Amino acid sequence: MSNSNHFLIRKVHSLLGIIPIGLFFAEHTAMNSMAIVDGGIWSAWTSFLHHMPFKIFLELGFIFLPIAFHAIYGAYIVYVAKNNTLQYNYFRNWMFYIQRITAIITVLFVVWHVWSLKTMNFWSTGSYINSFGAYLSSHPIAFVAYVIGFLAAAFHFCNGIWSFLVAWGITIGPKAQNVAFIICMGLMGVLSIGGLGALYSLMLH
Repeated sequence: MSNSNHFLIRKVHSLLGIIPIGLFFAEHTAMNSMAIVDGGIWSAWTSFLHHMPFKIFLELGFIFLPIAFHAIYGAYIVYVAKNNTLQYNYFRNWMFYIQRITAIITVLFVVWHVWSLKTMNFWSTGSYINSFGAYLSSHPIAFVAYVIGFLAAAFHFCNGIWSFLVAWGITIGPKAQNVAFIICMGLMGVLSIGGLGALYSLMLH
């Protein structure tokens, strides 16, 4: 692969991590966080999304294909990247290393999450929130896996925003990059509260 092609693909890879994948993750987290306020709202919104017209084409074009490309090329990045955190013990070097680790965890989590939802077919029942909540409450290992998977995805997304801003020349200079990092980690905190709160609320139903 030539350097120019590699540079272009890296740009596309980072862009897809924000649009549409990152936006979908943020929307998905916001939607699930509705369970904290009212389980009925969560069930109604989930039912609407599940029964949208042309759902399969929307999922394929805006979710599955972008995630597949991002994951496959991301696996290549993980494979070729050198782990030199012990030799160069810098903060950003550790962030880049954690970014790779959370990439692997996130991919495994997404595959398992989609597979479990499809095979268990929670949507065949009249009450989505009760069926999924019962699954979480009766399978503590699954609940822990959801917590780990979500936190990995949240970090990967938010730290990925910081990397995107740097790679695309939006944040130039240490001060701008430091401010952006604080904002991105703040966003991770907000998403974590919403996502983990939703899991806990769903488990109680």
